[in-house]
Amino acid sequence: MKRKFFFLSVVLVCFAGGYVLFAQDDLERHPSCPLCGMDRRQYAHSRMLVEYTKNEATGTCSIHCAASEISVNRQKVLVSMRVADYFTRELILAEKASWVIGGSKAGVMTMRAKWAFKGKEGAERFVKENGGQLATYHDAMKATFEDMYEDIKRIHEKRRANQMKMMDVKTFPECKYCGMIREKYATSRALIEYDDGTAVGTCSVHCLAIDLALNTDKTPKAVMVGDYTSKKLIDAEKAFWVLGGNKMGVMSIRGKWAFEEKEESSKFIKENGGRPATFDEVMKAGFQDMYEILR
Repeated sequence: MKRKFFFLSVVLVCFAGGYVLFAQDDLERHPSCPLCGMDRRQYAHSRMLVEYTKNEATGTCSIHCAASEISVNRQKVLVSMRVADYFTRELILAEKASWVIGGSKAGVMTMRAKWAFKGKEGAERFVKENGGQLATYHDAMKATFEDMYEDIKRIHEKRRANQMKMMDVKTFPECKYCGMIREKYATSRALIEYDDGTAVGTCSVHCLAIDLALNTDKTPKAVMVGDYTSKKLIDAEKAFWVLGGNKMGVMSIRGKWAFEEKEESSKFIKENGGRPATFDEVMKAGFQDMYEILR
């Protein structure tokens, strides 16, 4: 009986030890997340390691992708889930970790962040500095699945925006209606994509308005505009707009500027005047100002 117990103990120790050793070199074995392609070294503070029987394992960038991984592989026997301690980057057992949901720190692959800590002290320190709520592993995983649809939707929107950026200035170097070089007017340029697959690049809201007026038989799928601060293309409807101010507009006396961040739009108003506006208000102003330009 003692021999059997000793043999079983040795087997369990070896079995568990194998997974511990397997976990220690996880960044070398799994340099990128197989679900999203992100570099796990860059996201070492949020990465996870999903361990199955037969020494199978998958390294992900975050709890978001780990949740997707276990959903796809329900037929596999799950041995353990390991997660990085936010501060030390050390892999720890996810179920034994102290978790924090939310807070001011941007999450990885999710709007509502989920961070793990080896001890409660680390979690409490994080909450004190960044906000958020103390939670268990099960709370964090439940929140991950609750957030899944909105997070996936946001990721797809971001990728669609990135695809539109790729064809932006290169595909449409000049404004279709005035001929101005769009790269020169990167802070005001616009790109509209219709549901029939066609797209048009313009220098400004003014020329965007012309395109919409000439294509009432088409349905706009997406409208992107240049962020005044960074010059990158952003969603026109989600942008924080400033109407007017002492900065002369492009193809318009009254300026119409878009910002991805509200703080940047407020800063612009403080320095240059103008007022906050929505995309609909800006487009209405674009048509109102058109006659003044043509006179």
